[in-house]
Amino acid sequence: MVQARGGGKAVAGIDMDYYHIDKNRERVLKLFNAYYRAHHHSGKLFDDVPDFFLVAPEILLGHDIATRASDKLILEDCIQRATARGGHIGVIKHCNPKLNYYWFELVVSPFMLGDQVTENNEGAFFYLLSNFVEYAKQHPKVYGDLTADLDSDKDLALMLREINRLGGKLRPLLEIYAENQLVLFNPGWPVTEVKKLLAALKDNEQSWCDVFFEYLIYVMGQKARA
Repeated sequence: MVQARGGGKAVAGIDMDYYHIDKNRERVLKLFNAYYRAHHHSGKLFDDVPDFFLVAPEILLGHDIATRASDKLILEDCIQRATARGGHIGVIKHCNPKLNYYWFELVVSPFMLGDQVTENNEGAFFYLLSNFVEYAKQHPKVYGDLTADLDSDKDLALMLREINRLGGKLRPLLEIYAENQLVLFNPGWPVTEVKKLLAALKDNEQSWCDVFFEYLIYVMGQKARA
């Protein structure tokens, strides 16, 4: 998920009602019709649209918005998956300022472990990973303290800083939306959730994630043997 400009504060030129899920219906339908039906991708239409906002999937039901088959499939998939988890559709606005060209990418919110981690939701994933690291620190008897060697291991310190930096991308959005609207996880970190976390970490394209995965396996293995 992209970072919201200005957090929860008003930003010049941004229509703050887009952030209100119960108020943005007419705005969203107008915007989506222009984007997916009329195929407008430039101009002032997008100037007041936030970089990220949530949409209730039910407001799109019954509306034949998209004309392209690929767009229809994306919208239908997002509506179905968001509805199934009782969540929302996240709209990410991208821009090429030189061309004054805008495009949208959609994600299903809240992010849950087991979802594919992409550039659009990596902030949510690393936010959950940072929560797990903190949980392990506060409850070392469960999985072991992942920060125990922080002072003596520079590589570990770098990896933890990167995890916190990437997870921090979500924090401005937490000034706008409730945590369970953006991420959904069990704060008690049962084994089933930890396994999903490990799988997503190992599959991450960033090379250092594989190293951190091996470190987690080592620490938890040491704890299990103890």
